[in-house]
Amino acid sequence: MNLTNDDTSFGTLVKTFRHRRRCTQQHLADALGVHRSTVFRWEQGTYLPENKAQILELARCLTLDDQETRRLLEASLTALAPYWSVPLLRNRYFTGREEILEALHTQLGIDYPVALTQSLALHGLGGVGKTQIALEYAYRHALEYSAVFWIEDEHVVASLLRIAETLQLPEQNEKDQQQVILAIQRWLSIHSQWLLIWDNVEDLTILRRLLPSMRSGALLLTTRRQVSGTLARSLNLCPMGQEEGLLFLLRRAKLVSPEATGEQVRQLAIQAPLQYTAAWELVTVLGGLPLALDQAGAYLEETHCRVPAYLELFRTRRDVLLQRRGEGLHDHPASVSTTFTLAIMDAAERHPAVKDLLQVCAFLQPDGIPEELFRQGGNHLGAQLQAVCRDPLEWDRVIGLVCSYSLLSRQHEEQTLSIHRLVQVVLKDMLPETVQHTWKIRVLCAISQVFPSDDKRDADYWRQCERLLSHALHCLAWSEAEVQRGIALTTHVATYFSERSRYVEAEGLYLRAVYLGERTLGTEHPQVGEVLSGLAILYRNWGKYAEAEAIYQRVLSIQEQTLGADHPQMATVLHNLGESYREQGRYAEAEPLFLRALHIWEQGLGPEHRLVATALTGLALLSQEQSRDAEAETLFQRALTIQEQHVGLQHPDTAQTLHGLAVFRQQQGNLGEACSLVERALAIRSRSLGDTHPQTIATRALHAQLVEVQTDAEEDQCSQERVAQDGNQFRKAEEGRRVSLSTQAVPFSDMGKASFAAFLAACCELHPYAWCRSSDLWQAYERWVEKRQDSYPLSRVAFTQQLKAAGCQTDRTNRARIWRGITLVDQEIVTGSDG
Repeated sequence: MNLTNDDTSFGTLVKTFRHRRRCTQQHLADALGVHRSTVFRWEQGTYLPENKAQILELARCLTLDDQETRRLLEASLTALAPYWSVPLLRNRYFTGREEILEALHTQLGIDYPVALTQSLALHGLGGVGKTQIALEYAYRHALEYSAVFWIEDEHVVASLLRIAETLQLPEQNEKDQQQVILAIQRWLSIHSQWLLIWDNVEDLTILRRLLPSMRSGALLLTTRRQVSGTLARSLNLCPMGQEEGLLFLLRRAKLVSPEATGEQVRQLAIQAPLQYTAAWELVTVLGGLPLALDQAGAYLEETHCRVPAYLELFRTRRDVLLQRRGEGLHDHPASVSTTFTLAIMDAAERHPAVKDLLQVCAFLQPDGIPEELFRQGGNHLGAQLQAVCRDPLEWDRVIGLVCSYSLLSRQHEEQTLSIHRLVQVVLKDMLPETVQHTWKIRVLCAISQVFPSDDKRDADYWRQCERLLSHALHCLAWSEAEVQRGIALTTHVATYFSERSRYVEAEGLYLRAVYLGERTLGTEHPQVGEVLSGLAILYRNWGKYAEAEAIYQRVLSIQEQTLGADHPQMATVLHNLGESYREQGRYAEAEPLFLRALHIWEQGLGPEHRLVATALTGLALLSQEQSRDAEAETLFQRALTIQEQHVGLQHPDTAQTLHGLAVFRQQQGNLGEACSLVERALAIRSRSLGDTHPQTIATRALHAQLVEVQTDAEEDQCSQERVAQDGNQFRKAEEGRRVSLSTQAVPFSDMGKASFAAFLAACCELHPYAWCRSSDLWQAYERWVEKRQDSYPLSRVAFTQQLKAAGCQTDRTNRARIWRGITLVDQEIVTGSDG
């Protein structure tokens, strides 16, 4: 049949909207997946689309707003649903969220037989986009429901009256509101395949009173509360991802078209890199929160401000910008600041410790906040929060309350909390500067108390450091006025970095701690001496022995004046200086320092203390390196006995002695016992230090060496396979490196470099897990030079420089200085044998 072809006819509307889009019939047909003649017949009025879904897709392709879509539906003699009571227009800037929408569609499917499976609560932080997702779902799937109803929690009565009017219920004009509710209940009971959306639910009791006990429809709730009981399943809504948030921001700011794709946005990175980079950073700063992105987009649109300028403005005037909602009508009229402030105040009214808990979280990194920070450092966080931290039941109650408002999230398995970065911003902006300073000091003191110190190191030391590290660094970035209270924390973090071989970062923190200590405590204060002692250890580990020795001497002077010559801390510095001398081969200077430290510790701490075992291990290594085997045997065994009985079988100190004793057994030719000892040491170090720690790598390399020389191949087949795999993995790169070194050697005027390259190619192998004693490597080179009668031998200093140029690194083990990344493959050179 022919339809009327006036201004309101379906064909005329389609043609008008198509021309407005400057779209041809062919382009529109391609977008819809139909033939061009189909579009032509629609516009001629020959016939209408087959169903409502096709009309809605047509509206989408033509980028129609909600009012235009309704006109198109009405012109096609159809509507969204027989009963449609949704007061909000579709958001044309709605972006992404496809996974959430798919989950909603799956769990609200009308074919589900059980009522609970058709009830879903979409919960999350205020401003995270719950309402907009529910609205988009309603429009997308309107044709699948016999009726779609929307209830606003802030206007329940008005919403019910609107629904009664939509349904044309006889009771719609009743003054008794209960009669209206009963009429709606009856309708919901006898009809099926309806969708009821209740937006921003606060009190579930009202909802329970309205819903009929038996129903055959779908219920979708949006709420900031995370608990919906047995009424509905819960689906947590997170902020937008980076790319999704970027696309939404650019669409909302009208920097790209509403239908722009991710690919078109990537083109913006080429055409306007400054705009793109600033927009990307802005999404990060705003934490992907849709409400914040919408506010920013509205500001950019209204003021024609460029994104880099807005980003800079946000850094200085964020409080004003977060309070500014923008002009025009909004489905979410409250600003980010207002939304969060109301939620914070509401939650705080229900428990006096809520606000303190949130304030602590505001001054930490937003993710991975360890709960033990509150349990162990709660005495610094104010009386109200301290009382809660001491009581596990009360702690769970307060955490549950705050999480119910989606102001915090709790990760049960990790025992951590997280908070959105904009909630942190609003919390800070609620406080005067003086109060902010007070909370910073409280947080700094709590972290300082909980962050492990090196003298309390156990198997859990590394894990606990890593859980607290990002928060500690965040606090140490504050101003000097606040951080001067954190000298101990600065030192603890520096020690952790030093133990992890992150020497540059450790040095910076140690030097800062020294500066703060000298300014606030004086140059001769014992705490300054402790910091300097840590710096000296760092330099020793780094191979900077001259710098380490000078600092050790200064620390000894400070401690002798302030603590006395027989104080245990004095012994620690003596022992460490002795280790420095031993590693340099200065045995005569090292031994009296070891003996003096041992005497002080035995007298002051008792003969079974772990530091006594440390001194004994140092003396054992010293004796071993001087071939005093009987002394070394006795000292190793005594140290190991103390550690196993009083320190712990899994302590890193025990692993240190096991490693040293394994080397000793290897030198004695007792490979079976050596392998057993090194396996114990490797298990301890892998668990307590991690697989990438230099000490773990050294023990693994020793284990590999022992396995390779074992005569029983079957017994150690698995270990040998691992060694072979590690070797093969890097052999090609190493061979290429040899060629490079060889080809580079010829052009140099200094022929000593050619000598080193030839030695490296003939006698050595580069390997990431390999290592070699510094003395063995130098002696091998000397023998090789002598055997070849080389005319251009390197000095030891030049030899060291060439090793570093080849990618090797100097280090130390429990017994000697070593080079990592290299091993000797020509054993005849090592032993000096000629045949």
